[in-house]
Amino acid sequence: MRNAVIAAIAGALLGCGQTPAPPSGHAPKTMPEKTGSHGHDEEASKERAYHAQEHEEAAEAHAYADHRGRGHHKHHRFTNAAEWTAQFDSPERAAWQKPDEVVAALKLTPAMTVADLGAGTGYFTVRLARAVPQGQVVANDLEPDMVKWIGERAAKEGLGNVVTVAGAATDPKLPEGLDVALMVDTYHHIDEPSQFFGKVRDALKPGGLLVIVDFKKDAPEDAPGPPAAMRVDDAIVAAHLQKLGFTHERTDRELLPYQYLVFMRKPG
Repeated sequence: MRNAVIAAIAGALLGCGQTPAPPSGHAPKTMPEKTGSHGHDEEASKERAYHAQEHEEAAEAHAYADHRGRGHHKHHRFTNAAEWTAQFDSPERAAWQKPDEVVAALKLTPAMTVADLGAGTGYFTVRLARAVPQGQVVANDLEPDMVKWIGERAAKEGLGNVVTVAGAATDPKLPEGLDVALMVDTYHHIDEPSQFFGKVRDALKPGGLLVIVDFKKDAPEDAPGPPAAMRVDDAIVAAHLQKLGFTHERTDRELLPYQYLVFMRKPG
């Protein structure tokens, strides 16, 4: 699925440097028209939108094939946690990421078990851990150095309810019984979303919540995050996860200036 566009899961992600302009002659995208909250027409519309954007993103990704010099590309790796911390945990990020507001939007209760998918340096992990003092946070990442860093950070901050997990590109290797799974700034890096989120679905309890935070397709070109060719529209995210059996509860495009929050529920 979108192998030409989205790379292996890497960790919570910031944009690096100025993003490129769209290829010349490329027409702006329009959102698929919604025909209502139920019915065959809406499902057909989502299906068309999903496949249309897959093809469009593949074409755009080819045009940006060597934008590594701009600091953000489809095979972006995050192998040195100490170096990435300066960006991931910067005050500048807090201004637009609003991490405390994002955690509040999850409506966590103190004894919940929460997964931080693509946890990076633990930017959200530590906040989640404080929100569930009687519960547990499973911090997942693909990069071994990030996993090690989060464990050390949690110990330094006295957060004994953090468990780290080294996942794989198609399997986050989560324990069963999760109440909530959160993924921030990482969806657009996943190479095989059907396999990956199928595993997330299986790890969630019936009625469990999955929340995807990622960059708006129509965010300004100079906004933080990936170039437009790598962004995935929130409607496409919701449609794909619905195909995996999740129920779309709502999408919030107002809380954050450059990002959306997609709320998906595993049926009870």
